[in-house]
Amino acid sequence: RFGDGYTVVVRAGGPGPAAVQSLLQQHFPGIVLREQHGGLLQYHLPARVTSLAAVFSLLAAHRGPCHIEDYSVSQTTLDQVFMHFAQEQSDGDTGEVTASGQDAAPNPGRRLSRFLEDDSYQESAV
Repeated sequence: RFGDGYTVVVRAGGPGPAAVQSLLQQHFPGIVLREQHGGLLQYHLPARVTSLAAVFSLLAAHRGPCHIEDYSVSQTTLDQVFMHFAQEQSDGDTGEVTASGQDAAPNPGRRLSRFLEDDSYQESAV
């Protein structure tokens, strides 16, 4: 069923996300890392793997030892499933090149990816 499962987003500080990654892989074998930008990790966790309470309990218990700054768990929406599918499709597309050597259809996602991966930008809250 589409949209089945949870989206788990964890922001890890300190030494980095390695401790969080191994913790989640160890406790939830079916979990899949969808995106990583610095210390921000986004996972898809199938609902059949565990309960929502177990995810919150594990993250709360390891907040200090794994340097978890914050986290969220939500049901995966159909929109997220579609966006992931579209991203997988475009990853396999090398793009068309014109005679001038430029991409026929520039990918705005590349610019966004570079921005998200650039550690020189600071987060601000209003």
